[in-house]
Amino acid sequence: SPANKVGSVTGIVGAAGGLGGFVPPLLMGVIYGWYGTYALGLALLALVALAALLLDTTAVARTARHAMRPRLVEGSKVSGT
Repeated sequence: SPANKVGSVTGIVGAAGGLGGFVPPLLMGVIYGWYGTYALGLALLALVALAALLLDTTAVARTARHAMRPRLVEGSKVSGT
């Protein structure tokens, strides 16, 4: 990331990690208290992981491919066109 954005990126990553370590254990405890088993909580965690995988393989990968394309300067010519 650009040098002037490093602090923002670090803050977002830190916040996401903090929430990831704080919220799921609380939810798992509540679900265990209600149902007496962790099965539903583990299924919900698996769904969140699947959603993250789908997001990564679609939107994030498409954005990365777009960013890696060579930029053409106005007035330049490409062979074969």
